[in-house]
Amino acid sequence: VHYPGPDGVFGRTRADLIDAEINPLGLDGEDEATRDDIIVLNQMHLPIGKPVHVRLTSRDVIHGFGIPEFRVKRDAIPGSIANVYFTPTMSTKDLREKTNDEYRNFEIACAQLCGNSHYRMRGMVVVETEEEFDVWYEQRLEYMMFD
Repeated sequence: VHYPGPDGVFGRTRADLIDAEINPLGLDGEDEATRDDIIVLNQMHLPIGKPVHVRLTSRDVIHGFGIPEFRVKRDAIPGSIANVYFTPTMSTKDLREKTNDEYRNFEIACAQLCGNSHYRMRGMVVVETEEEFDVWYEQRLEYMMFD
């Protein structure tokens, strides 16, 4: 998951810079807008009640981006951008209370049979208050990829 930094601008990405270990999105450290961006693996944090715009792509095969509780599903296709829009209306805390399950999360699931590691392709969405999101965001700024 790629979040813009405090400048509000997403930094440039390049396919030739992708490295699964150190630069999974191919961020271009030479681009000034990239220097404050935030990258998080398999976890998406969102403030409740705020519209979300997700831009999906894939670098290898067709993958599926799905969040069942949000009724969101879209394929990620190599070489193209797929846009997904939604607004979370329930926090993770509310979900846990409603389901009486203190460990329950909104899951990001790959909804395609995309290869032998398909079973591991999942993540989670944390929906929180705007104040909680802001605290998380500020903490993530401490771990930026490019200093």
